[in-house]
Amino acid sequence: MASSTLPASRSDRERFDPPLIRHRWVTEEALARTAFLADARARCELDADAFERLLWHGGLHLDGRPHAGDELPHRIEAGIRVDAYAFAAEPEPVPFGAEGILAEGADWLAADKPAWLPTQGTRASRRLSLEAVLRARSGYEALVAVHRLDRETSGVVLFAKTAEAAARLGRAFAAGCARKRYVAVVSPPPELDRFEVSGFLGRALDPRRYRFALRAAEEPGFRWSHTRFQRLARRGACAWVAADPSTGRTHQIRVHLAASGAPIAGDRVYGGAPAPRLLLHAARLEIEGEPIAVEAPTPRDLAADGSQ
Repeated sequence: MASSTLPASRSDRERFDPPLIRHRWVTEEALARTAFLADARARCELDADAFERLLWHGGLHLDGRPHAGDELPHRIEAGIRVDAYAFAAEPEPVPFGAEGILAEGADWLAADKPAWLPTQGTRASRRLSLEAVLRARSGYEALVAVHRLDRETSGVVLFAKTAEAAARLGRAFAAGCARKRYVAVVSPPPELDRFEVSGFLGRALDPRRYRFALRAAEEPGFRWSHTRFQRLARRGACAWVAADPSTGRTHQIRVHLAASGAPIAGDRVYGGAPAPRLLLHAARLEIEGEPIAVEAPTPRDLAADGSQ
């Protein structure tokens, strides 16, 4: 559906990342595939078309493993944990054109991930991801992401075409050979033109959401993290900041900027000012010892000159 036909009040989040409806149960008796699917549809309270979409996406999980309808065993035994994830509304495909391929080597590929397109498949859909798009276009069935960006984050993502390349590049990331630069819009602006944030980063217990916290002292499950920041521009209540992380922890830049008092605009988890999305972009990636040095153009919603 063309964006021009959409209601003006419908946000990108509603279009590309609609809420999920989850149903969970344990099979009480062994059922043949057809009977199991009929029971599952009734439990999920979905019409035939909606249930077929759930199966097409791979949103039906047996003991934690996703299955499409034709992948189900002929008989589902009793005592199997079933999780069914259905979209409240069918998500729109996120546009990804040929210009999204930034660079390619013999056994790797770098792409410019658009905001809202997951790097890899999610629990609700194995099909709507950058990895799935690139596998279909490149013909490399073994193509796999070497690292990830959050759904709302845009920019450079590196993929390996083979298992051997994935292992080699994965070791390079683990050894700290990946040099990354991010650009973010923050509000309020940081006080200093240049500053650093460090500390031990780990998962924070929160029943409502997936989030991380920064600690001054080491704790079980917390790992050292460090990022250098530079203020690039300022306009009103916002500033554009470059981030050069020397470690690669989950949510590192988001947590570090929030800890500095300048959270990323659109970051609903860490107290960011309202924005259409998390305004964070992976601008550059270099791998020491590899012929990989890739830059992604700044998207319009992060342009420091205000162009949209």
